[in-house]
Amino acid sequence: MSQQAVKWSDVKRFFLRKDYVIEGCGGDKIIKAPKGTPSGDRTRNQVRIGHKCCSKPGDQLYDSYLSSLKRAFGVTRDDILRG
Repeated sequence: MSQQAVKWSDVKRFFLRKDYVIEGCGGDKIIKAPKGTPSGDRTRNQVRIGHKCCSKPGDQLYDSYLSSLKRAFGVTRDDILRG
């Protein structure tokens, strides 16, 4: 049984609801933790998502990006899908 795919629209919706900042850099997107949070005050407080995974809302995120999100912010695949 495979895991459910996480789409860029799911990630964007989740992080914007939690007051994270999403900035564009070329075609890539950078997700930054809000200031004042434990993950926002650490040195690893941002994750860059490549343009192949965030150019359209239906684009599927690679597992490597989900792993980076978990390391940086403590957010899992299930957290994002539950919204």
